[in-house]
Amino acid sequence: MDYRGRIPERGTAMTDPTSRTTEPGPATGSANAAPDPAPLSPVLPPDTVAAWVAADRVQETARLRAQLAPVVELVSPLTDRFRFTGPGEVMAVLESAFELLDDIEITALTGSGRDWVLHGTNTLDGANLEEIQWLHLAADGRIDRITLFIRPAPAAISLLAKIGPPLARRGALLPGAALASRAAAPIAAVLRLTERVVMGRLKRS
Repeated sequence: MDYRGRIPERGTAMTDPTSRTTEPGPATGSANAAPDPAPLSPVLPPDTVAAWVAADRVQETARLRAQLAPVVELVSPLTDRFRFTGPGEVMAVLESAFELLDDIEITALTGSGRDWVLHGTNTLDGANLEEIQWLHLAADGRIDRITLFIRPAPAAISLLAKIGPPLARRGALLPGAALASRAAAPIAAVLRLTERVVMGRLKRS
C-alpha cells in the first residue's frame, strides 16, 4: 500500500497497489533486461469508505454511524484493556474525539478489498496529532472493525488524559473513567517537556 498519495475527491481515480496491467514496458538496450514496471490501475474506494471519509471531514456523526455494522468494534489506540463495541460505543468515542480535536483533516487514503487505511491530521490544544484509521469491511460492505493508531506519543497521552470525561458522559465508560483518565496528565506533561527540551538535542546535525 502507498501511504503517500493525497486522498482524491469522490469520483477521482485512485490507485490499487495490488492491480497492475500486463503490458510489458518498452524494450531496453539489453535483451535480458527486465521490462519497466507497468502502470498501476485506477480504482475507487467502496461507497462505505467514500461516505466515511466525507463525513469524517465535516464531523457528520449521523452519516458516520450509518456506515457501521451492528457488530462493529473499535480497537483503542491507548489501551489493550478493552475495546469499544457496537455503533453506540464507537460513536461515543468519535464524538468525544471531535469535542477535543481541532483542524481535523483526512489527508490520504489507500487500500483494496475489505481493508482501507486513512491518514488524518488534527490538533489537540494547538499541538500536532496524527492518526491512522484501519477500516475493515464486513461482507455487507459496512465497517465492522476500526483500529486506531495515534502519534506522536505526547499527543496520544494528552488525548488519553482528556477523553475520559466526555466518554463517561456518553455512557461508553464508567464515571470513574474520568478520574483514571486525568491520572495520565502528568505523564503527558513530562513527555511534552522531554520532546520540547531534550529530543531536539539528541540527533546529530
